[in-house]
Amino acid sequence: MKTTIFTIAVLSLLGGSALAQPGQDKGHKPSHTKPASSALVCPVTGDKIASVKAAKGHSAYKGKTYYFCCDGCKPRFDKDPAKFVKNAAAHKYEKM
Repeated sequence: MKTTIFTIAVLSLLGGSALAQPGQDKGHKPSHTKPASSALVCPVTGDKIASVKAAKGHSAYKGKTYYFCCDGCKPRFDKDPAKFVKNAAAHKYEKM
């Protein structure tokens, strides 16, 4: 029991880095910044986008790239990106 508690305490102090899979570097950031194509969602409408190439545009906001489903979403996003990022995090989207 004491060994288990000690192990949990040590792992929590290490921030879980001891639990990383072999070959993973917890602090390593990939050289590419493109999200996986299955994760692409328009932050304005919530529509899924098949791939980066299929996106109708993109904008960067606070170091992250957002992709759009249609030509009308990019200008709307660019007027108030904070609003759309916040709404997307809450799964609240606009219908166009």
